[in-house]
Amino acid sequence: MQAEKRIITLRKVWLKVHRYLGLTLGAMFAIIGLTGSLIVFWQPLDALLNPDLFRTTTGCALSLYRPLDDIVAAAQTHAPDKGKLRLLTFPNPERPVFTAAYEVPAPGTDWDDRYIVFVEPCNGLVTGSRFYDSQLRPLDGPLMGVAIRIHTSLLLNFPGFWLGNNLISFGSVFIACSMLIGVYLWWPRNRRWLTALTIKRRSSRERFNYDLHKVFGVFAGFLLLVSLFTGIHMYSPWTEWIDQGINNLSPVTRLTTGATSSQLTPGKKVISAEQALKIASANIPQSYPISLAFPGDEQGVYSITLKSDSVWDGEVIIDQYSGKILQLYGPNNATAGDHFLGWLFPLHTGQAFGLTGRILILFLGLMPILLYVTGFIRWRQKRKSRRLHISKQTTY
Repeated sequence: MQAEKRIITLRKVWLKVHRYLGLTLGAMFAIIGLTGSLIVFWQPLDALLNPDLFRTTTGCALSLYRPLDDIVAAAQTHAPDKGKLRLLTFPNPERPVFTAAYEVPAPGTDWDDRYIVFVEPCNGLVTGSRFYDSQLRPLDGPLMGVAIRIHTSLLLNFPGFWLGNNLISFGSVFIACSMLIGVYLWWPRNRRWLTALTIKRRSSRERFNYDLHKVFGVFAGFLLLVSLFTGIHMYSPWTEWIDQGINNLSPVTRLTTGATSSQLTPGKKVISAEQALKIASANIPQSYPISLAFPGDEQGVYSITLKSDSVWDGEVIIDQYSGKILQLYGPNNATAGDHFLGWLFPLHTGQAFGLTGRILILFLGLMPILLYVTGFIRWRQKRKSRRLHISKQTTY
């Protein structure tokens, strides 16, 4: 009897924790989920909304692409004032042009303003340019860019205080705890699994809402926890803690190799982007370039990301003067730790399982709003019921 009372008391405590974590953080989780669904296919949506920027010549194939240095030179002709070229993204089936990202100094901010120049790959002509991002103007820029910023920071990263990152970083942990508590509260102690996993037909509105909340919470729970974990890994301090924890179990290449900075050599010229790409491609055979990051200063490096047959992408870091490979990080020479960490982002976006995985993530992003709304309605129903009960007691 005493044990049963303790279980009932414990359930009441966990129910309150689950309820108030959901009520306080559930709306944030719903916004993150909805924007996550929106940006699953952000590149084709961006192209649909801005067709002039993404136009290409008929029959433009990979074999007809202009040399990379020509593409860089074309982008430089439309560079914004005081802009520095930081990243070149290569064409893909959903984004058929080169995009050159420039950073422009923005005093009083934690990062520079960003602009994008678009270059057609076969004729090497610039199709247009646009402002993309500013810390002081988070709502400016293209719609898909704003959606990504809402998803990753809630537009709340202020100079000197990244409130959005902190809310998502630590709030996601509490939401994960709330979900685990929800599974504990749902777990059928009488082993009536069929009843626990079905939505009762022809039931009252209260029961139907409750069944929706518990059934969708249970069925989507595991995938949501995976999405939360893979998302949390992108934020400090979890990135460092998770990476180091995995490194303790299996060496992680990024953490075990030496310094990745260029050796400044007086009088020696910087190798071109084309040369850096050839060096990288030769070391990850049968790969296709995704992006090339340019050196940020005299000790900076080229960082080339390449796609191969693996789920996750490889990266080659190259000395900007000598062309020496400073770090090779890819599926072909990976440790177990590399594979574990490499899978996290593709799992988060659904790309690990192709189009099917991305569609699954699209629908998964709708689950937080459903759980929040049904949870909120359930709280209102219980609150109304308690008020009626108190009212009847005071009447007699």
